[in-house]
Amino acid sequence: MRYASLKRLRTLLLQAGIGLLLYGAGAADAAAASCTVDIDSANFGNVDTLSGASADATAQVSISCSGVSANATAVTLCGNLGSGSGGTSGGTRIMRSGTNELGYQLYADAGRATRWGSYDDTTLGQPRTIRIAASDGEANGAVTLYGGLSAGQTSAATGTYLSSFTTGEVRFYYEEGTTLDCAAPTSATLAQASFTVQATVAANCLIAVSNLDFGLHGLIDSEVTASGGVDVTCTPNSTYSIAMDGGLAAATNPEQRLMRSGTNTIAYGLYADQAHSRPWGATGSALVSGTGAGAVQSIPVFGRVAPQPAAVGNYTDTVIVTVTYF
Repeated sequence: MRYASLKRLRTLLLQAGIGLLLYGAGAADAAAASCTVDIDSANFGNVDTLSGASADATAQVSISCSGVSANATAVTLCGNLGSGSGGTSGGTRIMRSGTNELGYQLYADAGRATRWGSYDDTTLGQPRTIRIAASDGEANGAVTLYGGLSAGQTSAATGTYLSSFTTGEVRFYYEEGTTLDCAAPTSATLAQASFTVQATVAANCLIAVSNLDFGLHGLIDSEVTASGGVDVTCTPNSTYSIAMDGGLAAATNPEQRLMRSGTNTIAYGLYADQAHSRPWGATGSALVSGTGAGAVQSIPVFGRVAPQPAAVGNYTDTVIVTVTYF
């Protein structure tokens, strides 16, 4: 009888030991990583849309995971980025300033060849697969988000352009290990973040001029005219004014500039109209002003030589043309 009781006691202890062992194994399996993602703002700064050059921006994506299982060597994340508050056009993301638009794209590489999008809208690119090495229950790391703004957007008006990415558009699915499929990641745990993309289109103007040639004449006993032009290209919504100085003689009267041939001179004037009623000078009402359109604006320049005595010679002058804009 005493022997039977001892045998039963041993059986109960064995069952209790197995139960404890199984419970411990279940607790280890239940451990899982918890990750947070933080993304800096991407700012292109001042963008010159007339230069013909593209613009770049970068932002750091910081990842921090805790509670990683002891047997996990890595955590895999699938980074999904949506369209942003500016929306898209033909697969290009858009920043907005009021009703004005500025196109850009987000990339996963410094060469800006691999677009960064999301698994549920691949027109913007594919989600980015990120693997972070795990150690001592943690996995911490960072990757770079690359922004690219294409050249040739001359129709973009001056202003500050913005696109905001909310948590609903910044989704990082993650799980321990290296097997997470970023083409269908939604069974994994979700971490969300938010960030902004910004650029400022500053006023700018480009200018080109053509010369005036009054031609070959004998006596200047009647009015002589000629025309040239100023081609100005300014950022839309910018305001500009064009000044012409007094030439090499530093004339203060725009109708009395001087062409020279040695010590001999011929007086002439430059005008903004064919009737020669609007002298073109360097100050006040003698300036010619306008508003930028993002395309070339050709502004004619009219020259006039009044009848006057002149010695034989080749007469020239140099006038500096200055465009001021804001």
